[in-house]
Amino acid sequence: MKTRPVTGTPSEILVEQLVESGVKYVFYNSGSREALFFDALHGNPNIHGILALHEGNVTAMAGGYTQVNSEPAVMVVHLGAGLAQCMGQLINVWFGGLPVVVVTFAGDTGSWGDRISLDLDHSFGPASISAPMTKATWTVIEPEGLPLAVERALRVAKTPPFGPVHIAVYDRMLGSQQVSTEIVEGGTMGLRSGSASDSDIDEILGALDSAKRPMIYAGDGIWKSGGEMVAAELATHFGAAVATTNTDHRGISIKHPQHMGGFESASYAYNPDLVISLGVRHQGSGNSTDFAPFRRVGRNGGRHLALGSDLEYLTNYPGLELGSVGDEKDAVRRMLTVASADYPSSRYDERRGTTLDQATKWRESRRNAMMPPAQQGKVRPGVLVDAIDEGLEDLGGGYVTNEQFAASHEAVRPGLSDRTNVYLRAGGGSEGWGVGAAIGAKLAAGDDPVVGFVGDGSLYYADSGLWTAVHHNIPVLYVITNNGAYGIVAGFFGEAGGQMSDTGKYGGVVLDGMDPVKIADAFGMEGERVEDESDLNDVVRRGMGIVNDENRPYLLDIRLPLGLPEGGEAAKQYLMR
Repeated sequence: MKTRPVTGTPSEILVEQLVESGVKYVFYNSGSREALFFDALHGNPNIHGILALHEGNVTAMAGGYTQVNSEPAVMVVHLGAGLAQCMGQLINVWFGGLPVVVVTFAGDTGSWGDRISLDLDHSFGPASISAPMTKATWTVIEPEGLPLAVERALRVAKTPPFGPVHIAVYDRMLGSQQVSTEIVEGGTMGLRSGSASDSDIDEILGALDSAKRPMIYAGDGIWKSGGEMVAAELATHFGAAVATTNTDHRGISIKHPQHMGGFESASYAYNPDLVISLGVRHQGSGNSTDFAPFRRVGRNGGRHLALGSDLEYLTNYPGLELGSVGDEKDAVRRMLTVASADYPSSRYDERRGTTLDQATKWRESRRNAMMPPAQQGKVRPGVLVDAIDEGLEDLGGGYVTNEQFAASHEAVRPGLSDRTNVYLRAGGGSEGWGVGAAIGAKLAAGDDPVVGFVGDGSLYYADSGLWTAVHHNIPVLYVITNNGAYGIVAGFFGEAGGQMSDTGKYGGVVLDGMDPVKIADAFGMEGERVEDESDLNDVVRRGMGIVNDENRPYLLDIRLPLGLPEGGEAAKQYLMR
């Protein structure tokens, strides 16, 4: 360990260690008791504070930042109250396994008064409420230990399995006292998983070779290891179908021609006799059908093998035949090396053709679902998906963050190239992710363009994030898929078989009387409404030009068909007067 001596206030030392560790941005919401910390942050020219007006947006920005290049993000929220405020988005960061370091400052509730404004109750430690949503937590008491605490937190956050961590620092360290300690030099290296054994690699390759209908169940461990391209190549080589969780479109790109969408529906449609779970944490809905696809594979005499960089990628699979721990990118590269010599891709031409036929049928069904009959004054979702995807790839490709369901990216046209857009979904389903995530993604993406798809309901949940984009001049193109409703909730209401579905009158889901363009204008951001899909391509090009040539954020309010079940309308709402 290389160190260098430093003397300064605890706040200055904390900021200096962040800089030395390679942290470029701190996402935060200002707090009064942390005055000297923010003074040190803004006084250091080698790091930048990104201010949000609500802790939910702070967290979403940090999470979106990590999704681009897997580098850890640092966020600071105000005392126990700020920590509580951020939890709605921290659950997304936790569920997505994103390397975010949360820093809070806490008051002493034991030595003197045990009831302090904005802090947690004295019966609970300063990291107690974050514990269910973090990989690790620490409480720092001595200011001399701040550099080691910061370096450790960053390293643990980006060591597989990635995940958020929390440092709680007692605010008695926020004074002006001078402290001498040592800065840890050399940046922060995440520890990588070891290599899968040769015998496991051979077992997986043999299974891919002999299967009739292989499926790769792809997850976030692939892109976190930097293995997206080689994993896509592996699927193409063996003619395997591709499926994923509902929170990841990146492990193997949703634009891969053999992609068949979510694992549950894809497994029913494709009926695989082999499932290779690759860097994926299986997700369920808490009922008996959670493992139904694996039961069906087993009943039909099929096989299920899994490989991932940590046990977390292996433990949620009952009856797993092979579980191999190893770095995903390293393992897939070794598979391709062996396959190029011993398993020529031409051997799987017929299988590949069959898989492509089924994947094409699936994608056509998704595209058809996004192309309802044309309506006057409305843009069909499929037209919007194509316009953004093609417009962005015309610029050389970029990143698309997503928090909405009205315009499904499963309907995007397939095709991989060096211009293929990267599609990023929220790590979990807690609302309020999309506005902040696009900001964080752009800060990480640099010159690559970023488009943020945000549903109208999600925008209203976190609209103050637009101010941050303006305040820091972060050039993001926001695309608001405005279907005037909580569409996905309305869909569940329609399937519930209750009074709403019987009458076609839906309460609590219609979002009328709000104007995203006016909201954006109130925060200093220009935008425009799009109601005629014949204008859409020109508007998208103009919006991308404003963002990428004039370097400022812009918003498009895309008016989609009403997001209620067919024939549905708003129920009469309670009015006090």
